[in-house]
Amino acid sequence: MKSKSRDLQGFAVLLIALIAGGYILLRNTHPQLSYSVPGPTASQTPRDVSWEQMLQEQLINGSTALPTRDLPAAAFVAPTLPPLSGTLVLVQPTELFQPTTPTPTRFIPVGPTRAGPTAVPSPTSVIQVVANNRPSEGQFSPPPEIVPLSMDPRDHFWFKRPVDASANSTALQYYPYGSDGPQANLRIHHGIDLPNPIGKEVYAAGPGHVVWAADNYRWVENGKIVDAAESYGNVVVVEHDFGFDGQLLWTLYAHLSVILVRVNQRVQTGDVIGLSGQSGNVSGPHVHFEVRVGDNNYANTRNPILWMAPYLDHGVIAGRIAYQDGTAVEDASVSLNQNGRVIDTTTTYVMEHLSVRTHINVNSDDVWKENFVFGDVPAGIYQVSVNLGGFKLSKDVNVRAGTTSYVDLGQAPIAAVTATPVGSGATPVLAP
Repeated sequence: MKSKSRDLQGFAVLLIALIAGGYILLRNTHPQLSYSVPGPTASQTPRDVSWEQMLQEQLINGSTALPTRDLPAAAFVAPTLPPLSGTLVLVQPTELFQPTTPTPTRFIPVGPTRAGPTAVPSPTSVIQVVANNRPSEGQFSPPPEIVPLSMDPRDHFWFKRPVDASANSTALQYYPYGSDGPQANLRIHHGIDLPNPIGKEVYAAGPGHVVWAADNYRWVENGKIVDAAESYGNVVVVEHDFGFDGQLLWTLYAHLSVILVRVNQRVQTGDVIGLSGQSGNVSGPHVHFEVRVGDNNYANTRNPILWMAPYLDHGVIAGRIAYQDGTAVEDASVSLNQNGRVIDTTTTYVMEHLSVRTHINVNSDDVWKENFVFGDVPAGIYQVSVNLGGFKLSKDVNVRAGTTSYVDLGQAPIAAVTATPVGSGATPVLAP
């Protein structure tokens, strides 16, 4: 009995322990929630906001009102312009649109600068510049300007070119001095032509006085007309203060558009005497320039290329071609070659042949005795050649700057020179 009761007590204790543990576990899993009910809230005194309203009203009333557009009381009417009156004038665009700021100019450094090249070399000590004598009494001296150039005593580059570097101062290649043109149909040229547009300044080639300044050129001596060239248009002729080998010198400027000097006016080298043009009988505007020696007439011209100083670092070639009888070869084409290439061409002088026409023949230079000239040739070694009916003559020539180089191409083997009718343009031919 005692053992049975102890078993029941042990079982009861175990059961109570299990129940207590389960209660504790259950309580930890679902904690008890507690709620509190708030009591009645005490009443609060309302905040005074009158000052905020007053400030807001002041800001609104004191601010600038927004602009408003006034509505027109009447309907809008577009304005009208007054009626046009008078003559309508066409205005050029350049008159309407003017720049608001000046055009910027190129910066020019302050200080000494290197002088640029000049059109002609400076004179050398070979020519002594002295005071002018009295040419009318046969006393002559070189011109008193910086133009004279004579590095070789035989040279006489005494004249300034009649136009400067701003214009074309190179002679027309296909119509040189002594030529009758590429088609042999032009008047034999007694000067050189410098093609230039109308209005370029024309300068006196040397100091002297003007003896003619008008159109319809006619030179009268002792009451007789000894020279006339109406086809020259406006002409200026200057008799110079210096001469050559006891002879007077003249320069002639033709086809001018305007003459700016008068007869007996003194001129110095570089004075403007007129403007280039195309007056007279011409095919285009240019300056015709002549040098006359001994007498002021058409029969006493010389090749101006041998009287004008060549360009810087350039020289001149003067040459001669003749037949075995000494007769000069006429109207023959001469070529200037370098390294197998033709650099330039010219022709030998043409004569009229008939004795009644010799007064209008061109002339060789008193020193060089040439019958062809190449002007403004860059310094260097060249070959000059001519082909006469299949017979070729050629020679090398060394061109030196500022001087004339002479070349004699020799003589053709046999020449049969026949009289040439005036105006025929025929040339001598080689006999077989």
